[in-house]
Amino acid sequence: MKRTLFLGLIILFLGACSSSKTPPPNKDALYYLQRGEVAMEKEHYLEAIENWEKVRDSFTSPELTALAELKIGDAHFENKDYISAVASYEDFLKKHPAHSQTAAVMYRLGKSHFKQILSADRDQTATRNALATFEQLLKTYPESVNVEELQADIQQCHNRLAANEAYVGRFYLKTKRYSAAISRLNAIRSTYPEYPEMPEILFDLARAQQLDGKSDQATLTLNLLQQHYTLNEELREQTTEFREEHNI
Repeated sequence: MKRTLFLGLIILFLGACSSSKTPPPNKDALYYLQRGEVAMEKEHYLEAIENWEKVRDSFTSPELTALAELKIGDAHFENKDYISAVASYEDFLKKHPAHSQTAAVMYRLGKSHFKQILSADRDQTATRNALATFEQLLKTYPESVNVEELQADIQQCHNRLAANEAYVGRFYLKTKRYSAAISRLNAIRSTYPEYPEMPEILFDLARAQQLDGKSDQATLTLNLLQQHYTLNEELREQTTEFREEHNI
């Protein structure tokens, strides 16, 4: 229904152009636009892109060109070609910064980065790119987004970055580089306070502090852990054993 209405509006727009003294647009543009729609419905994404590229390259009108560019990005996204989707959306935003769909495109751009996020033990460039895009979107277009959904995406990015810091911190702890471990684990406390695995972070921080000869700090960290967090059975036992072992 929406697609039929949309195509009708495009036809009316082009008809209005032809009723003036402006030369008629490329007669093939709407044909390829519709072919792209049909291919997209069938999940033939590469075919849809091929048709919409012909619409884009026809230069029928600025509006139709922008529409084709947007649809090409969406087809890349649905095809799970997120690298190409990022390139398409970034190009769209650069060419059409004041477009009515800017907020929606920024969200899709953020999601394209988000879909490329790797596990916590690997490079987090995609996570940082997604986070930066989501935060800019929330700051610039708060009235045009689902704030609750966007904040959930932002929190997931924070959690993955925190998990990456935890991975590095635990590596330092395992290799007896205690000062470096303390620095990394403390950074999680200050930067990602809502990280759901904060109890485990605090326990590892206390271990690093104790093994680095900072017994007073370790005691304070364990007190914070036990007084302000609900511990699962395993972590509760580990904390008790650690206190007994080190008499803290």
